[in-house]
Amino acid sequence: MKVERITIRIDDELKKELDVYAKRYEMNTSEFINTAIKEKIETDKLTDSQQNFLKLFDVAFKQSYEPFFKQMMVVINRCEFNTRWSIKQQDIFMGNLKVPQEKDEVAVSVIDHPITEIAHEKILKDIRKMSARKNQAEDE
Repeated sequence: MKVERITIRIDDELKKELDVYAKRYEMNTSEFINTAIKEKIETDKLTDSQQNFLKLFDVAFKQSYEPFFKQMMVVINRCEFNTRWSIKQQDIFMGNLKVPQEKDEVAVSVIDHPITEIAHEKILKDIRKMSARKNQAEDE
């Protein structure tokens, strides 16, 4: 049983609009306002539960993604190490040969060397193989 009363002040336009909506839903104005307030409260409760779900989802995602991320970082660090190592080896090797050490000393031919072409073809072949393996793994 309803025993409490709330009094509010509104302008005439809003009062007329509330009456129109109340008639549309076959309610009196008081019932319409009461229903609208309850719907607003329920919507806010739903929003709160959605926020709680998102927080739980975020925690679960971090826990499941963290090992994968760490593994990926290990692979990236290994690649970086191997790249730096190869460059350093090449630098040491070139420093001990009678190879031009300055850019101006290098004579560049117009025609590519056969070794360069062979290396280029082999690298492209390897890349295509890796791509095919990746596509095959994704299809499975």
